[in-house]
Amino acid sequence: MKDYSSIIVSSKVKILRNLAGFKFPSMIDENDGIKVLNKVAENVLKISPNFKIYKVKTLPELDINIMREKKLLTSNLINAQGYGAVILSENENISIMINESDHIVEQCMLNGFNIFNAYDILSSLDDQIISKLDIAFDNTMGYLTSNINNIGTGLKASITLFLPALTLSGSIKEILSKIQMKGFEVETSDDDIESCEYLYTFSNYHTIGKKENEIIIRLTELATQIAEREITARKELLSFNKIDEIKDRVFRAWGILTNCYKISVEETIKLLSEIKMGLALDFLKIKDINVIENLMIDVLPYSLTKISNSKISMAELNKYRATFVANVLKLNRIK
Repeated sequence: MKDYSSIIVSSKVKILRNLAGFKFPSMIDENDGIKVLNKVAENVLKISPNFKIYKVKTLPELDINIMREKKLLTSNLINAQGYGAVILSENENISIMINESDHIVEQCMLNGFNIFNAYDILSSLDDQIISKLDIAFDNTMGYLTSNINNIGTGLKASITLFLPALTLSGSIKEILSKIQMKGFEVETSDDDIESCEYLYTFSNYHTIGKKENEIIIRLTELATQIAEREITARKELLSFNKIDEIKDRVFRAWGILTNCYKISVEETIKLLSEIKMGLALDFLKIKDINVIENLMIDVLPYSLTKISNSKISMAELNKYRATFVANVLKLNRIK
């Protein structure tokens, strides 16, 4: 397979399931919510000794929000109050939320272009969950879910791409306008968490009437086509007469992040996006590209608070963030 490592950031597969005989989480009462939690947890924890459950009700606020920043759980789950929980694998690649939008929300998240691996891992897990629990299923419609768009396979697959050249050239607008007609949707931001401005997450819109393999294959084809267009756009960008302006953006970002006294999370993410672009275009070199990916999480408020090992004010956090980012970047730069 062609190397798309500087373009395709991550792959995620999500499978939604519900227990027969219970209302969906948005309508369930606390008594039934607790029954669902106990029933799902009891059976899922038997699947692997590496699984560990975290009940939202008993988790410290800091830990809850760190998990949210890592996208291991959602605000929906946090709002489930006494009957929400998440089961994580040891490496945190697998996340199983209980009583989120649906009774069971299985997720597998892998770095890079690994959508088939993510699907294989989650499909195997889902088979075991289905064998242990009475899952809501209709012979005509398929698996029943809280959102009508997810009825059928209940499978949502997504691939996140880093597309600075297509963004700067303006070509991304044409791509985004066309993909919806092909049955895909795109997210460019997260309502809860600051995200890189050149990141685009593409996913299937409908699941009913679709086979699981078909969803994965079509998404893979879309991601490959867009990645190829990004490669072409980068070549054009490097020969474009405004290349000095782009280099200036990259090195200004490096200069600010390695010298500023304090900085907000919003500005940090924006400037890290520029540095990531500089690495993709070979203007900069660092020891490990994953350093930037990790920083995108580590600089978020709750994650950074834990790293600092202290409860500090937002003003102090902005100063700590500046020092932390500068040290990481300086230690990892090659040229």
